[in-house]
Order: sequence, then C-alpha cells, then structure tokens
Amino acid sequence: MKRLSVLFLFAVFSVPGVAFADATFRQVMEIKMNMQLPTGGPQGAFPFSGPTEVVARVRGTRSYGSFGQVASIGDSSTDKIILLDHANKRYATTSMSDYLDQMAKIASPGGQIPQQALDLLKNIEVKVDAHETGRSEQIFGIDAGETEILFTMTIPIPIPGGNGNGMEMNGKFQVWKPKAGEADRVPALREMAVYYEQARKTGRDAASMMTKMFGAMPAMSDKMAEFVAAMQKGGAVTLRMHGEFTMPGMAAMMAQAKANGANVPSIPDGPLFEFNSNLKELNTDPVPDSAFQIPAGYQEAPVTDVIKAFLPGAAK
Repeated sequence: MKRLSVLFLFAVFSVPGVAFADATFRQVMEIKMNMQLPTGGPQGAFPFSGPTEVVARVRGTRSYGSFGQVASIGDSSTDKIILLDHANKRYATTSMSDYLDQMAKIASPGGQIPQQALDLLKNIEVKVDAHETGRSEQIFGIDAGETEILFTMTIPIPIPGGNGNGMEMNGKFQVWKPKAGEADRVPALREMAVYYEQARKTGRDAASMMTKMFGAMPAMSDKMAEFVAAMQKGGAVTLRMHGEFTMPGMAAMMAQAKANGANVPSIPDGPLFEFNSNLKELNTDPVPDSAFQIPAGYQEAPVTDVIKAFLPGAAK
C-alpha cells in the first residue's frame, strides 16, 4: 500500500497536460509511520517518512513534475517524457504510454502475490463512502470545502481476536478542494485545473493509473478506481489532505506472534500510518526554460532503473 501511494502521487504530478500560461503548484507531503520495526528489520522499507516536496510547473504543452528526488519533463505535443533521478544525476527518455506501462508493471502487486493468495482476493470487499462535511476555509486566499472519504477493504481470512469478517484495512481522508468558481477567479488555479483535466481526458490520470496497477487483480481494480474517483470529485487540484490507515485486530495478531517468539513489527491500536499534504505555493510567475531541460552532467540510464530509483524494495 505504501509503494502504491507513492506511485499514485508521482503519477498525478508527472503526466503532461496543456495550459495557457505559466503556473507553479508546490505542496509538501509527509507520511508518518506509527509502527515500530523489529530489530534487524528492513529499516529502509518505508521511504519518504519526512517532509517531501511535490512540485508541478507548466507552460503551454510542456510540464515539469517532481516528487522528492525524482522528476519528469513532459510535452503533450510529442508524447515524450524525460525521467530525472536527481539523487544519482541520471535520466531516461521514453514515450508516455511506455512510462505508464512500466510504472504499472513495477507497482502492480499481482506479480508478487502467490496464485493461492490471488484466488483468495477474488472475494475481497471494498467499500467507499464520500460526503461533504459542510466545513469551509480559506487556503492561500482560495475558498475551499472539505470532503471526507471513508475506505474499507476486507480480506476474507481469519485473524485472532477478530470479528469473524476477516482482515480489514480502513482509510479515512479529509480532502480540501477549491469551491466552484474559484478556478475562474484565481489564474494559477485555473491553469492547474486545465493541466489535470487534460490528463484525465487522455487516460493519464490517477484513476487510470490505479486501474493499471491492480490489473492483475480484477476483483479490486474497479473498486480502487472508484476510490480514486472519489478523491478526484470536485476537481483534481487538492489544497490540503489528511489521511490515515488502520487495521483493526492487527495489533492483537502481532502481539500474539511476538509472544510466540516471532520477530514482527509492533503495531499500534491507532493508525498504522498517516499522510498529510499541504499547499505551499501557487502562482503564475514565468517558468524558466531550464525547468524543461535535462540538467548538465546527468547520464542516460534505462527507464526501469530510473523508476526503481525511488522505490526501495522494488525488484531489480
């Protein structure tokens, strides 16, 4: 789930769109892990535990999107995309369609799950409920409204101390988006709305990516797309978001395993991890040509290597 959330966010900020003027959209994202890994465990398995900057910059058909140390440069008029690995100073050039296929292949859990488990997942249940809370606030001078999204995924396997329904993962999100009419009033917001709408029309939006990622698990793909569609209701531009995931019964199961001598994580009764994203900059200042160019000194590398660079634990 953690890897998917990272890929989901990077996909959103790396698809090329079409805008009419320059615009910059900058957010800071943070994922807080509340579980304690066992001694000797894979401490590097949870990347981006600290604040990570997410940036989208657009000019006409050209776009630049970054997620921490990984970025992309796109041009919707040519369908070419350049991936940048800033940490290792390397880049890869490919088509947008190949990029999406590679992202889906690396992110998809299907190839990492035994057939027996996939058969079990055919009976998985996913429920999504989205409703407006009625709360409103001004964020960066933009009138915003809050939507709460509740997500429940139930896997039909017994767990000690459970309620007999199986293993559950619950997600709760508070999503703040501009109110109707704000995009017409705020130029930078209008440009970013056009940017994301173009991605949706061409099938390069987050919902399409999520469907691809779960392509090997047909029982889940439609429901995950429903979840992403709920997240995007009211527009793809999000000004603020808080999310948290819980797994009822998991703490008791891990405690029992630990009592039996297993080296397992310590699981809290509350959220396993929390996610926060906050808008830090939105403007229509001129975007320099250098934003759409490969930095000097970067070496070309295979596209799969560049994508895997920001996915600790991905198959090499």
